[in-house]
Amino acid sequence: MHTPEPIDGTVLVIDTSDRILAQQAIFEGAGLHVISATTVEEGMRMARAQHPDLVVSEVMLEKPDAGFVLGYKMKKDPALANVPLVLLSSVFQNTGKVFDLNSPEARTWIKADAYLERPIAPDRLVAKVRSLLHKK
Repeated sequence: MHTPEPIDGTVLVIDTSDRILAQQAIFEGAGLHVISATTVEEGMRMARAQHPDLVVSEVMLEKPDAGFVLGYKMKKDPALANVPLVLLSSVFQNTGKVFDLNSPEARTWIKADAYLERPIAPDRLVAKVRSLLHKK
């Protein structure tokens, strides 16, 4: 059985506190250092102060579109514009709406490097993070 190389770097997880613990275990198991926040504003402050290598955020936090707002704020901020952003959500399960970053229309308003629907297998999440960090 092949064990992947540990991933070097820091990931900022912005999510509800119960989900942060689960994601922390997944990312730390992959070798990443994890910092966390539970709101977009707190996440932006932490990102500016801690300079993470990647941000993983839930879409529906304090508002239903909080993660999309985070994407706009990050990509407009020169200090954060190049930090990869992964958005996670169960929007489809809750609303039936499909968000696909392969669509040119979605790319115009979803300012993220990846969008993954929950539930997501931990190995798939780690693989996406690994691929985005290797592109940096």
